[in-house]
Amino acid sequence: MEGNTYDQVSYSHLPTTETHPDRLAMLARLRGLNPPPVDRARVLDLGANEGGCLIPMALSLPHAQFTGIDFAAAPVERGNNIIGELGLGNARLIQMNLLDVGASLGEFDYVIAHGLYAWTPEAVRDKVLAIASANLSRTGIAMVSYNTYPGAYERTMLRDMMLFHADGAVEPADRIRQARAILALMARANPEAKGIARTIAQEAERTLLRRDSAIFHDYMSDVYQPVYFRDFVAHAARHGLAYVEDASVIDTWNVSLTSEVQESVRQIAAGDRILQEQYLDLLRVRHFRCSLLCHDSSAPRRDWVNAQAAGMFAASSVQETAPGTFVSTPGVRMETAHAGVVEFLRRCREHWPEALPIAEQESDMAVALFQRGLIELRTVPGLAKRAGDRSLASPLARYQVRRGPTVSTLLHTAVEIPHSAAREFLMLLDGTRDRPALARESVCSLDQVDRELENAASHGLLLG
Repeated sequence: MEGNTYDQVSYSHLPTTETHPDRLAMLARLRGLNPPPVDRARVLDLGANEGGCLIPMALSLPHAQFTGIDFAAAPVERGNNIIGELGLGNARLIQMNLLDVGASLGEFDYVIAHGLYAWTPEAVRDKVLAIASANLSRTGIAMVSYNTYPGAYERTMLRDMMLFHADGAVEPADRIRQARAILALMARANPEAKGIARTIAQEAERTLLRRDSAIFHDYMSDVYQPVYFRDFVAHAARHGLAYVEDASVIDTWNVSLTSEVQESVRQIAAGDRILQEQYLDLLRVRHFRCSLLCHDSSAPRRDWVNAQAAGMFAASSVQETAPGTFVSTPGVRMETAHAGVVEFLRRCREHWPEALPIAEQESDMAVALFQRGLIELRTVPGLAKRAGDRSLASPLARYQVRRGPTVSTLLHTAVEIPHSAAREFLMLLDGTRDRPALARESVCSLDQVDRELENAASHGLLLG
């Protein structure tokens, strides 16, 4: 592991819904498994950095226990300082080499390795899966994210260009500067470019928008080894692990291929689920996966068990742009005249960010809407609330907003608060001030206070 580089350049490790243990538990249940309840689970985060994912998890599941491991000393120290300042008694970060992890570390219900597998030497990649097997409880779930071929060839091409242009530069800041220079050249090299040249130019444009730390660590690391999905599954199988599902629902279920092509893939795969997934990756040029794994003795179901959604919780920030027309935050659009679906989505939207229990008769509908990317499914209701009389914002968000515009939400996402006035308003939300007090101290009207509170609630920043 590259401990020195992560000590030199701090990595912005932000939360994503795909890494939260509740997402893993929910998907495992829908595959017919019986994963441990997340509200009191033991969670291990491999390559935790300074706890950018782990700390929000610990806040959202206060009765669960979280352990993070990273080889770099400086991020671990920073993260433990944050844990101490927030008074989180259910989280800890340990500075150690993953290769030294053994049975003494303990058993965990959920093991998460996000942004690690494709960026580490072969021995470490193998150890990640060894830990995901040896330290995983009998019914536990592991999640490993990685770059996949064939889509990863685009990043490999850009990476080669960056490394070529930065050859000779030693200091991280110089290497990042040279990388950005060649990306800018590639992005504007030929506005009329077609085919692969245009694809790479567009990827360069997107990469230029990323943080310096992402360019340095994700693109310019000493090791970068994407894999084909089938090869990853075979590697996991050598450690007694079976593929369950992928955490990214949009990528998995919203397949932008014709029905004829999808039918051809089913015929080629002839019932082999892994082979079918691999062909879909090839045809869609997929570049990234967050794959869930379980002990192979657990035998996940091939098809989803929709009935398992009954008793779960649904939440949605979907917008109804016209009667019966709904658009989700990721941009998924659906038109429906089905009265039950319309009523369900309107009810979810009305209560957002709070989650509603799913009745037995709603399970099929809820799963279908989840697969479309229109709602979230959870095994626990979550902590995010609508604004109360004396609104209280997440203590982590109030801690982070004093140090920069990026904050972690109670929905396990990250949000930017670019305006200083909005950041100052968030810092006032400590549960002691009612709306008139907030108006006085922020020097704004009650209507403005209501709008700010609604905005904070919609992003999942309020505990009440």
